[in-house]
Amino acid sequence: MILLLILLLTLALLVGLVIMTVSTVGAIGIVVFGDVIVCIVFIVLITKWLIKRKRK
Repeated sequence: MILLLILLLTLALLVGLVIMTVSTVGAIGIVVFGDVIVCIVFIVLITKWLIKRKRK
């Protein structure tokens, strides 16, 4: 019974650690690559505006 309790506590600890790690890495990824995504959107909008401007 004690062995089962130790195994369950270990499982709970590992699940908590994995959840915390995945959420931390995801948040860091959004912060780091968020600027890249915004930059790509701005470049696309500027190129669309320039293409429309040249057609007139």
